[in-house]
Amino acid sequence: MLIKKITKRALLSLAVSQLMVSASGMAKPVNEADFKMQPLGHGVYEMAFVKDRNALFVASSPSFDKDKTSGMVFQLAADSLHVDSRIPTTRRTFSVALDEAHHLLYLGNALDGSVTLLDSQTGKELRTIQLSDDAVPEKKAHVREVVLDKKHHRLYVSGIGGKDKGLLWVVDTQKQQLIKTLENMEPVGFAVDEAGNKVYAVTGKGEILTLDGLSSDLISKVKVDPAETNHYFLNIALNTQKGIGYIADTNTRDVLVVQLDSGKLIHRISTPNSIAVLYNAARDEIYVTHRNARQISIIDAGTYRVKHTIDTSAMPNSLVLSPDARTLYVSVKQDEKSNQDDYVLKIDLTEL
Repeated sequence: MLIKKITKRALLSLAVSQLMVSASGMAKPVNEADFKMQPLGHGVYEMAFVKDRNALFVASSPSFDKDKTSGMVFQLAADSLHVDSRIPTTRRTFSVALDEAHHLLYLGNALDGSVTLLDSQTGKELRTIQLSDDAVPEKKAHVREVVLDKKHHRLYVSGIGGKDKGLLWVVDTQKQQLIKTLENMEPVGFAVDEAGNKVYAVTGKGEILTLDGLSSDLISKVKVDPAETNHYFLNIALNTQKGIGYIADTNTRDVLVVQLDSGKLIHRISTPNSIAVLYNAARDEIYVTHRNARQISIIDAGTYRVKHTIDTSAMPNSLVLSPDARTLYVSVKQDEKSNQDDYVLKIDLTEL
């Protein structure tokens, strides 16, 4: 009888230990060395995939020195990451939005508070739209994010200013001019639901803003997690089929899952603090960069389980998907004191 009890206990212990091993191994670690990468120098930021050229365009600001105010856009072959061309820009470029139908790249010039229109076929700068007015404190801000609403011919631009002085600029892409400025909103990142005629913005105050896609007017402003005062939301990705959004927060742990219609917090996905977030509807996956942890998370959007973590030698920043949703591109930044180049990482999602 004693032997049977011991055996049962041993089997139970073995089962529990196996369960613990299984649970701890749910997020499979992967190293960036398993994938292609392309070094590009210093100051690499956001990217855009141009399908008709099978190319990746990468915005870069090589220097923050006052006397070096130009930028660079790299054109990479999407398959090999070979640098096909280097396109100099008059101003330092950080953020990117693509209008592929009109062969336009909208480049956010953070330090100049402006947006430059670049012809993606010729590499020629077509126009620069000045948004920030340095002569008027209430209208002075740095461009952070640019997001295109193609259906309604609008470009949404977040302006980071002083405390409680963030601006939200709306540009008419047909007239190529600023048509609206929303003040005291502190918007940071955007996502557009063209079919639902909505634009969502997240703020440095832990809020989600909902704008009318037709008028660009503010519909609602909701504090997502009122009990937490340290939130600084950076980006949001949409799963419009489920009516939910995924929010990346640079200050606190976890990716937050919210209902888009109410802003209600419905789930926390356990991760380190994050920078960029992207939803892949074709694979029902969420991709998140964790700058401080030097990791990229691949998350099952159905179960919120972290399927894989990809370790990087430097700090992953921005994300973009290939049109077929099979390849993920990540810009990775070095520490400011490092002599190593920033680089782009190409992740074949079908291999994971």
